[in-house]
Amino acid sequence: MKLYYFPTPNPQKVKFALLELGLDCEMITVDLTKGAHREPAFLALNPFGRVPVLVDGDLVLWETHAMLAYLGEQTGRLWPTTAAGRADALRWLFFLSQHMMPAAGEVALPLRSKLSGVAYDEADVARGRKTLTAALPVVEGQLARHRWMLGDAFSLVDCAYGPVFNVAEKAGFGFADYPKIGAYLATIRQRPAWQATPVLPGLR
Repeated sequence: MKLYYFPTPNPQKVKFALLELGLDCEMITVDLTKGAHREPAFLALNPFGRVPVLVDGDLVLWETHAMLAYLGEQTGRLWPTTAAGRADALRWLFFLSQHMMPAAGEVALPLRSKLSGVAYDEADVARGRKTLTAALPVVEGQLARHRWMLGDAFSLVDCAYGPVFNVAEKAGFGFADYPKIGAYLATIRQRPAWQATPVLPGLR
């Protein structure tokens, strides 16, 4: 397998998962700061020009959460084995995509600005904080009932949530009002696979 990668949250999810699963994968850096994601060779892999991209034989896969589901289905590990369990996993991945990641991206605009040099609007950051705050009680409630997002066992869904919470916290979003999420993030950060996942300077 090959993973086209830059150490931002979405690619981190897949690298984190690969390390948790113990899978060998060639890492190919796509330097976003130099516009490598807009080069024709990369656009041939992902016409939307985003990382990550996972290549496994003839399969060229983009959309991060689809990659996590694929890895879970292929390995049969860290992924539910029943139809109901898989639907539950997808529910939480869809919730993250729809209700949390756009907001977390706005919260992280100051960090992205440091990387890219592109100015940002504080109103966008404030909107992201408000939207993220509206979604977090749902996750806090889930983690009040379970150690991990799907229950008592770590799963690939946690590989998706960890990097998002990490970048939001590093951007200055505090989780003091969400102690279960704060404890969950601290536990994620202690995992050897996360510690081995490449991150941008200052975002470990």
